[in-house]
Amino acid sequence: MSELRGVFAPIVTPFRLTDGEVDLPWIARHVAYLRDHGCTGIIPCGTNGEAASLSVAERMQVAEAALAAAGELPVIVGTGAAALPDTIALTRHAYAHGAAAVLVMPPFYFKRPAEAGVAAWFQRLFDAAVPPGGRVLLYHIPQMTGVPISDGLLGLLLASHGAVVYGIKDSTGDPEQGAHLRAAFPGLAYFAGNDHRVGAACAAGGAGSITAAANVFPHLVAAVQQAAGAGRDFSAAQSRLSAARALLDTCPLQPATKLALTEIAGLPLTAVRPPQAELTAAQRADLAAALHEWRSQS
Repeated sequence: MSELRGVFAPIVTPFRLTDGEVDLPWIARHVAYLRDHGCTGIIPCGTNGEAASLSVAERMQVAEAALAAAGELPVIVGTGAAALPDTIALTRHAYAHGAAAVLVMPPFYFKRPAEAGVAAWFQRLFDAAVPPGGRVLLYHIPQMTGVPISDGLLGLLLASHGAVVYGIKDSTGDPEQGAHLRAAFPGLAYFAGNDHRVGAACAAGGAGSITAAANVFPHLVAAVQQAAGAGRDFSAAQSRLSAARALLDTCPLQPATKLALTEIAGLPLTAVRPPQAELTAAQRADLAAALHEWRSQS
């Protein structure tokens, strides 16, 4: 079984401009771009993929399209949902269709749940849906879920299902939290979930990154990881990546990423799904101009 390391793009989900339905053929074009520009693997149905706005059936369709397009690229499918039965169904489906692993956020509707309850949720998922040899990345994004992947929760899951829990995606963007997780749980593969933290995480032994900018600028993420992994000064490469990510952050992230894929990668313009909102005409013009300037200087 291959080790999961490197540049993973949490791919956007394209919605057709005409009717708002998922544009499945678009996914293959995006994956081809990512393969050609330095991505190690892809992750459909994550936060940047608007997974919470997809039905279970749509999530399965997106996962299948991504897996079909990926070829030799490993695919980690986002399968977390608020309801345990949905997560079980999505996880079974992902493994049945060849996923290398799954990425699972904690159940997010009920806030401040008992740690024992969250542990039981994961343990039931692992028992019901993860095949022998299956790998799970835990998704730590408390600013969105309201439910952290705490030390106590990790301890309980490693004690009961240590062979299943492969690693953690840390999307807090907090360097102290990242350093703590790497030190406290050195046996877990650590993936930076924030573009600005890629270099520091990889230099400290992290397995790689799963970041929004990899959708558009995977070569920049790869350059940071290569420098950090070789023990070289990665500051210049990190500055270039951070500057590119800062362009996306001038607008809401999902529609900004999709516009950038049109402007930088030449992919057809695609929509977001409510409650995400499309960029205004002024936002589109300003971001397109900034992306053109960035490209001319690169």
